[in-house]
Amino acid sequence: MTLRPRRLTLSIALLLSVAAGLSACAKAVPLAEPSAAGPSNTGGLVLSSGFSDAGQLGRSAPTGIRTSFGPVVDRNGANLVGVIGLAAGEQHSLALMQDGRVLAWGANEDAQLGNGTRAASLVPVPVRAPDGAPGTLTGVVDIAADSNTSVALRKDGTVVVWGRANSGQRGNADTTANPTTPSVVLNPTATGPLTGVRAISADGGSELALTDRGTVLGWGNNEYGQLGSSAPVVAKLPVPVTGRGKAPLTGVRAIAIGGQHSVALLGDGRVVTWGRNDVHQLGDGTGTNRNIPAEVLVAPGKPLTGATEISSAEKHTLALLKDGSVVGWGHNNGGQLGNGTVKVQPFATPVHGSRSEPKLLAVQHIMAGESYSVAVLQNGEILTWGANGRGQLATGDRLDRSKPGPVTVENGVPEPSWVTAVGVGRRHVLIALR
Repeated sequence: MTLRPRRLTLSIALLLSVAAGLSACAKAVPLAEPSAAGPSNTGGLVLSSGFSDAGQLGRSAPTGIRTSFGPVVDRNGANLVGVIGLAAGEQHSLALMQDGRVLAWGANEDAQLGNGTRAASLVPVPVRAPDGAPGTLTGVVDIAADSNTSVALRKDGTVVVWGRANSGQRGNADTTANPTTPSVVLNPTATGPLTGVRAISADGGSELALTDRGTVLGWGNNEYGQLGSSAPVVAKLPVPVTGRGKAPLTGVRAIAIGGQHSVALLGDGRVVTWGRNDVHQLGDGTGTNRNIPAEVLVAPGKPLTGATEISSAEKHTLALLKDGSVVGWGHNNGGQLGNGTVKVQPFATPVHGSRSEPKLLAVQHIMAGESYSVAVLQNGEILTWGANGRGQLATGDRLDRSKPGPVTVENGVPEPSWVTAVGVGRRHVLIALR
């Protein structure tokens, strides 16, 4: 039977009061507080759209592509439910369950599913406990993924990583071992686990952690200075991100990392960036790499202000402003900056409305994927824009678009009451519904 897509308007649960930034494919986006009641038989329904060459959609995709949202299926052949957070990498997906466990599906050649094997899985499988402990990974409050790496933040403030380990992204002083189960990130002196973390962001080869003190630590690949000036080229253990004079970067309320560049939202609403800048992804008007955080600009000499949320992808970044509008900068080859063009933007530039409005307004949440973007509006509507060659915009077709527009669901999928989570992968997107 041919499934006819229909337009989807989604209502949203209350956002967390302080949202951490995301990188493309990098961050779970919980839009509602976790429930202490455990998994629900009806809540947390997960839908997916886009590319599925390794099973990352978690459902049947006879041609390898789905262009509209449809339900992910669990190991018992039923719709996956009880999900409060989502994240997606290049060819794999993660789901955070209401009870603090993590499920994973898709490609697994680098053990990015964390289930003790390197075999791909077409259905969600539990992630195992770290460092050889028995059972499954539990107590998780946030998840992130990019490329072939997966990351989890636990409620005790510790961080767990699994998947690729070729550039120190495990953060445990070892760049040679690549076990098939997760490992705990160590503190900078390797005397115990890293603690006091409140947010995480992943770029596949590099990771960032935001601490309770408003400082930032990074580990993994630092080839372009994305971990700051104090880190070596490969940081096997977490290193504090520093500013000018080697002073720690402080006053940070959200983080994002993507495409070898890092982003931090400061408490006063300014945004700073550092790392690779080959397509102006640092938003400072130059094309020069740097390892020291500096302000994003809206014009020469004029800093961006009033930001409340950030999300970063392979080569572009979005910032949500307190007036409900969105700005973006960096690469724009697929129209991912949403300004009606495919021109690179060296400064923060407004995302246009879905029709003829000069600005997209009333936005509640933003997500940057690789060459595409997603916004959830205050009225519940979800919009996508950018590259769509694999159906990742969930528009019912595979046409790129350079301005925000609506998404579709497959025939037979019930209209949801609200979105509870969003995950952006390289060429696929996930949403969870109440």
